[in-house]
Amino acid sequence: MSRIEDQANYYKNLHLRDRSIIAVIHIEDEADKEFWNVQLQNVRIGHYYFISHSKNDNGVETKGCEQCLKYRQYTNRQFFICIDSDLRLLCQEDGLTSENYIAQTYAYSWENHLCEAEHLQLRFSQKLKETDFNFVKFLSAFSRIVYKPLLYLVYYQTPELNSLWNIKIFNKCIPLQPSQKDLADNGTLYLQKIKQLFDTTLSSLSLYLPDNFAIEGLTPDNAYLHIQGHQLYNLINHIGTRICKGERVGFKSQILDEKFPTSGYKEIEDVQSDLRTILAT
Repeated sequence: MSRIEDQANYYKNLHLRDRSIIAVIHIEDEADKEFWNVQLQNVRIGHYYFISHSKNDNGVETKGCEQCLKYRQYTNRQFFICIDSDLRLLCQEDGLTSENYIAQTYAYSWENHLCEAEHLQLRFSQKLKETDFNFVKFLSAFSRIVYKPLLYLVYYQTPELNSLWNIKIFNKCIPLQPSQKDLADNGTLYLQKIKQLFDTTLSSLSLYLPDNFAIEGLTPDNAYLHIQGHQLYNLINHIGTRICKGERVGFKSQILDEKFPTSGYKEIEDVQSDLRTILAT
């Protein structure tokens, strides 16, 4: 028996030792716990035991998505996996389904859900009554700009192509500290700058996409939910902090991190659907 299987058997039986445990969930990192607990409590209230790291085959404590997925053949309703989708969803990686007791974020990561435009704008407008900045308008325009570069990012996944266009190069086209001037008129000047950066970088690389290349479920409207979560989160945090300066409102603590959505748009509804299937509620 492998070390992974041995640990899996322990996790699967933990609910028998502690009857208060509904299920044991292996997550990528301790920071993921709050998001997944909110989602789970919305499906079925109770005690979930989270594992944020475990021993790999060499006996070394390890975390991350790949470590989680090592358990995929040993999961059940009492022990399952919750991961960030990263680009796996858009690349249509096989087997990452609720039927296999794997739940995923359906956005690049849980940070993207804190930046979902409608919910973010609602929290923002409740705390800051007098402001001209609208996150729905900003993120709608931003999403349309990153859509095509994101298509390239998914298409250029083989090692030789990935060296030409990858997340590191993609992120360089999104500077994270727009100035106050850049944010006027819902960030029009800043949006123009990042569009130019993407256009210039892509044209210099002489990249191409097959005719009519598209990805199921990815649209110009939701593309921003599928870019790297830390990148989007840090950008939105910087913008919000600038806007809230002098307003006695802590953007990060009182608005951005204040509440995870559990309904209202497809990506979070898919998260909830997976958890309902796994927990059979």
